[in-house]
Amino acid sequence: MPREVPWVEKYRPRRLAEIVNQTKAIEQVKAWVEAWLAGKPPKKKALILAGPPGSGKTTTVYALAREYGFEVVELNASDERTYEKIERYVQAAYTMDILGKHRKLIFLDEADNIEPSGAKEIAKLIDRARNPIIMAANHYWEVPREIRAKAQIVEYKRLTQRDIIKALVRILHIEKTTVPKEVLYDIAKHAGGDLRAAVNDLQTVVTGGVEDAHEILAYRDTEKSVFQALAQVFATDNAKKAKMATLGVDMFPHELLQWIDENVPYVYYRPEDIARAYEAISRADIYLGRAQRTGAYSLWKYATDMMTAGVAVAGVKKKGFVRIYPPKTIKLLTESKTERTLRDSVVKKIMKEMHMAKLEALETLNYLKAIFENNPDVAAHFVVYLDLDLKEVEFIVGDKEKAKTIWAKSMNIEKKLKREGELEARAREAGRGLEEVEAAAEEEEVEEAERETEEAGEETEEEEISEEELEKAEEEIEPVGKDESEKIDRPKKKGKQATLFDFLKK
Repeated sequence: MPREVPWVEKYRPRRLAEIVNQTKAIEQVKAWVEAWLAGKPPKKKALILAGPPGSGKTTTVYALAREYGFEVVELNASDERTYEKIERYVQAAYTMDILGKHRKLIFLDEADNIEPSGAKEIAKLIDRARNPIIMAANHYWEVPREIRAKAQIVEYKRLTQRDIIKALVRILHIEKTTVPKEVLYDIAKHAGGDLRAAVNDLQTVVTGGVEDAHEILAYRDTEKSVFQALAQVFATDNAKKAKMATLGVDMFPHELLQWIDENVPYVYYRPEDIARAYEAISRADIYLGRAQRTGAYSLWKYATDMMTAGVAVAGVKKKGFVRIYPPKTIKLLTESKTERTLRDSVVKKIMKEMHMAKLEALETLNYLKAIFENNPDVAAHFVVYLDLDLKEVEFIVGDKEKAKTIWAKSMNIEKKLKREGELEARAREAGRGLEEVEAAAEEEEVEEAERETEEAGEETEEEEISEEELEKAEEEIEPVGKDESEKIDRPKKKGKQATLFDFLKK
């Protein structure tokens, strides 16, 4: 039995006029490409079609090629992210003239995923292009700036539910079938403006049965949590449903893999089933690693199939409610984020000051921990040398009290170094030796101290005695004797406070 053609391809518009509710955008695209065909390439040789998924961007490119006789050279920036991989395709943009027999139209999908490292080179290729280059992006502001500057931006608007329902009704009419009105509205609502998704859902509902429509459409939730998604993966033995369960999860494949890996032992109980599940996870990990090393991100889909469908059909699951747990690695990383930040900061300082590679710096950090724990004096010198702050010292020594002691010692060292630096600067300015400058500085300090003492004495002498203090002093002097008291000069109003107290002690 021949496989049924996907409706999204079967009913893709073949002409620009058939594209749903993007009239303004289509007019801009036509004007741009007709300038090429007139032998007068537009100032901006590239075009960015920007808008939400399913709004007609890719359809526009192929309808344009069909109407104007272009051969499309297509690549996807999600699969071919780097300049080296994209360059061999874009070469076609200037190897053959637009007026030649085989007109080429270069189409770069998901241009908002181009690696920044290759953006400048691709911008240069656009400058030399002899054939039109069209790019599609969901978010045009995420396209590298160098490329945006060379391209004209055409905005595609999000389709309304009314637009989607009209398109679905047209398909049902051609297929000579019907679905209940509420199901049709449900499809349009869950699509979120994505006509392609709505057509796929319509075909799934028609071929699978209307009675399962609500369950099928539940997989179209765009903000589904990872807990809900994994619950659905582990609840089914159907590979297709398991793959669909994670469609709405906003998470990279390697992150999702950690969640699935953590929960396998809670779902399966037979050792052989657990082993099969981990074998699927292992294969997924291999695909992800290869994609990261080579840049072939098309391998992500195989990794996702293995970690969802492969795990879902691994064996017999436990019955009843199964709780989903977050990965312990994520929990540990979250809890130790501050500690890791301090470690990285210290390691960077060791690498910079000691001219070491990272592995050597990490090994040196272990030696520093031993020194900080056992020799505060030496540790204080390292604090100054590496320019560590108190938090970094606490991280190394692992004891707040010891850290404070080391920190105080390092402050004294810094003061001493600062003083020596100032003396050296003065010596250079005066053209004298350091020892001579130090001696002069000491003499200055002594003179300064003496001067301060004299000033303090003068201030004391100048202090005035109040009338009450004088009267009190006279009362205390009277018992000494009239003859002796007559010999003593009466203190003047502006007497000396120190002399008066000396007298009273006699």
